[in-house]
Amino acid sequence: MRRKYYLIDTENVGDRWFKLSAKTRKKDRIVTFYTENHSKRFEKYLSKQVHNHKILWLECVPGSNALDYQLMGALSYLIAKHPKSSFCIFSNDKGFQETVAFWKQRGIDICQKEFQIKKKKEKKEKKSSDTKKKKQTLQKAELSISEKTKDLNPGKLSGEQYVTEIAKSLDASNLSGWYQTLVAILGQENGRAWYLKIKEDHELRKKLCKSRVNNKQGRGVHLVKTALQAHGLNVARAAEAYKIIQSHNKENLKAISAEFDKKFGQNPPQKYYKALKPLIRVLKENL
Repeated sequence: MRRKYYLIDTENVGDRWFKLSAKTRKKDRIVTFYTENHSKRFEKYLSKQVHNHKILWLECVPGSNALDYQLMGALSYLIAKHPKSSFCIFSNDKGFQETVAFWKQRGIDICQKEFQIKKKKEKKEKKSSDTKKKKQTLQKAELSISEKTKDLNPGKLSGEQYVTEIAKSLDASNLSGWYQTLVAILGQENGRAWYLKIKEDHELRKKLCKSRVNNKQGRGVHLVKTALQAHGLNVARAAEAYKIIQSHNKENLKAISAEFDKKFGQNPPQKYYKALKPLIRVLKENL
């Protein structure tokens, strides 16, 4: 029997593919595409399964739709090397349908499947149940953020207000940049909840697009200011912090960290650098 390659779009299906390895044959391969913005569950699973011969781990460069393009590039390579194998893309992203049709026309055994774990009897109720749960999750996340900001720091904003401020800096179509920024500012749980809301609500994205500032430096300084405000730091130093980040290569984190120490002091240590480190790639590439 032919080997089957499963290509996992983790940005789209999250951690729901973890049980796939147990359901595949020894000769099959699971090619996992992920970025530095993966979940804590993913990191734990990777550490346990890193030596699993069935799973290939491919860390992708983050960016707007970047993982999708890298997945399609790897798919083309695998098809060229193993044209008699079969392939399956696990993703709910409609954008892969044209890719699947392209290769099918050329005689390749390929398909796309949504990665859903559900019982047969629950299929009809699944969509409505998921929608309700998603709404409840988002409502809880927004309430949680609102309550925390009121209790801890009256100068902070609500989740909705932070989204409005971030929209002044980021294009609403830049979902990867939004994910990194939301998690950095709102935390993993609340940031992911808002990311899913923005990703699935096309009308909301259209509204957010209208807020974007025209000047690139203005967008960058404003994003830094928003992040500093979320961490209770001095927003008046946003322009200075942005200048430091722009004066170095995005890969040279040691130089950026050292200059933050020099300009902002080390008492308390690294507060400004730690607050902005998750946003360095966004500030350098995605504005």
